Amino acid sequence: MVTRNPQNLSCPQTSELELRDGKLDVAEMLDATFLQFIQIDKLIFNNVTISSLFFNESDIPLLSLLNLSLEDVLPELEASSIKTLELEDVTLDPSLFHPSLQALYHWLFGSLESLVLVRSGPVEIDCSLAHRVENLAQLDLSENPISVTSLQNISHCPFLSFKYLKSLRLRRSNLTSLQSLCTILSLTPALTHLDVSRNNFSIIHYPHCPEMNPLKMLNLSHSGITEIDSLFSTSLEELDLSYNYLEVFDNPPQTLKKLHLSNNRLIRLPSLDNLSQLRELKVDSNQLTILINQTGGSLSTLEQLDILYARRNPYQCDCDLKETIIFLDNSTFVEDYPAEFLCASPAVQQGTPIMSLSLETCVKAKGGIQRHGSPLCLTLFMGLLSHLIYFG
Repeated sequence: MVTRNPQNLSCPQTSELELRDGKLDVAEMLDATFLQFIQIDKLIFNNVTISSLFFNESDIPLLSLLNLSLEDVLPELEASSIKTLELEDVTLDPSLFHPSLQALYHWLFGSLESLVLVRSGPVEIDCSLAHRVENLAQLDLSENPISVTSLQNISHCPFLSFKYLKSLRLRRSNLTSLQSLCTILSLTPALTHLDVSRNNFSIIHYPHCPEMNPLKMLNLSHSGITEIDSLFSTSLEELDLSYNYLEVFDNPPQTLKKLHLSNNRLIRLPSLDNLSQLRELKVDSNQLTILINQTGGSLSTLEQLDILYARRNPYQCDCDLKETIIFLDNSTFVEDYPAEFLCASPAVQQGTPIMSLSLETCVKAKGGIQRHGSPLCLTLFMGLLSHLIYFG
């Protein structure tokens, strides 16, 4: 894709423009007439190389002759109507950062509310970039290597505050600690959604950042987490820890409405007794052999859910599963039940639906144990006592 006569792209009724798979000559798009034609809300660049041959003023004889700069040539543009700018797999020519293009940046970023910059890095967040995007409500810098130093350096930017930023995404950004985000989190008083999934955290230490706004949503999925050794924010409503290596997760925040723990190594449910607001729970694809024990632990919380995902666990189909089956049979909010709820053991029942377990048999077996348990225990005790006396 090489643009020609960009004025022909004018579509008065168009609210979104996407440029995909090719090479974009910015020299044409900088034409003042074309900039006046753009009345869109969302501008998308996908798999595009953005380049220009005219940023070097020596290549423009007329400018050199008149002793003019590009800043003199670009019109005094008012802020565009573009609210969302998305760049994915975009290669930016270094000359795009020429100081002479401040008028273009003013036009482009003036009304911007959402910026997506994915796989277009590495990203160095300096004061110049930070001030351009400080009025954003949503910022996505995912899949770009981001240095911790650049995150920390913005604390020295004068009068900087991302006061409107509500959503920040830094997926797969080579982060190893949430603490490294303290600087940027302390500058985001309105931030409620933080997505730092697909990084390398291993052990989670929830950050204690000065002036950090309480989060409502935190995504830590796909991050190699084996352990969580500090409590999360007491304001969290949604927590995603799916696709990690957790065997145990204790004391989840009591304010949670959604808890995602799919594809971990959980051997038992986390304690849910204090999660009175929980409405969505995902514990599918773990190592759970049972959901509810004989004491009915966490049953009241499970019954108030709007939806439960608990399929593809290695359920042990013996009489200890009775309470779990009764609960599942009487619930209408369990996803993929009974088709995806299969026995993993004992071997003779492997692969059969857990609902096929006969609960009547469990009642009879339980009664038989009660009748014969005491004589059996007495016999074993007397045998052991005789053994001790003989070798005493």
